[in-house]
Amino acid sequence: MKKLLLVLAFAAALLPNCVQAGQELRMSQVSAADGAIGQSMDRFAARVKERTEGRIVINTFHNAQLGAERDNVEAIQLGNLDIAVVNQSVLGNFVQEISAVDLPYVIESYEHADKIFLGEIGNDFLAKLDNVGIKGLAIWESGFRNLTNSKREVNSVDDVAGLRIRVMENQIHQELWRSLGADPVPMAWGDAYTAMQQGAIDGQENPTTVIDKNNVVEVNKNLAITEHCYATVFLIMSPMRWASIPAADQQIIMECLDEAAVYERELSRTMDTEAVETLKLKDMVVTRPDKSGFIAKSQSVREQFGKRFEDTLKKIDALK
Repeated sequence: MKKLLLVLAFAAALLPNCVQAGQELRMSQVSAADGAIGQSMDRFAARVKERTEGRIVINTFHNAQLGAERDNVEAIQLGNLDIAVVNQSVLGNFVQEISAVDLPYVIESYEHADKIFLGEIGNDFLAKLDNVGIKGLAIWESGFRNLTNSKREVNSVDDVAGLRIRVMENQIHQELWRSLGADPVPMAWGDAYTAMQQGAIDGQENPTTVIDKNNVVEVNKNLAITEHCYATVFLIMSPMRWASIPAADQQIIMECLDEAAVYERELSRTMDTEAVETLKLKDMVVTRPDKSGFIAKSQSVREQFGKRFEDTLKKIDALK
């Protein structure tokens, strides 16, 4: 009997390690599978499986299959979801400092963006997520956001007046479009297509790859290259799930994320350029309005919210 008890005790001690030896993780995002983010997620998942010899299997879910972005963040905090890819604007509701990069026209180029998000500022954002029950893994690119609508060509900021535009549930984005004369409508991305199709809203704003891969051209025929904000997505994880992964496999995951980050940015920028030409072929009218009018009218937004992020904005400005 004593021998049996010893065997059972030994088996129980080994059980956690057996559970840890093979794990399936769910990874969620709200956009299309064939966008730069979706393709990079799938590549990352395949690389992790290969490098861990099947110990870690990441199942990817696209097109909001597992809920809207805010739902995903809250599921991460509760431990009900393993990994999510979430726009910076949504995370700004959880870590206020992240909202500094949502201010219009504070990020001037891809080179400027890389210095911000791949350096000290980006690392600081990821670290601050620890304080709200989120493990920050990495920051990928979504790209510069542009405006589409079903009503008219936008050749100047004056043409924005009166347009009902879907925006993220983010106060800065809402105030930006109010300052430009539009009527912002906060809405989950998963609901936006139907709302445009039914005429409840006139348009939306997103990077051109997102616009292309989510078939926005079917409901909006006018694209204005406004580049009013640069957007990233944060890869976040349940701290409980992260802690359950052996240290050696955690290291492999981070190495795979580094590889994926380089791949995703290169792919995103290539696809962004190609998307404009693709949209033209699909009969979308593309205009390039003078940004100076947009910059001038949105100055009040930078002043209103900039006071909250003075230190971060000084660091961003110093990297230009």
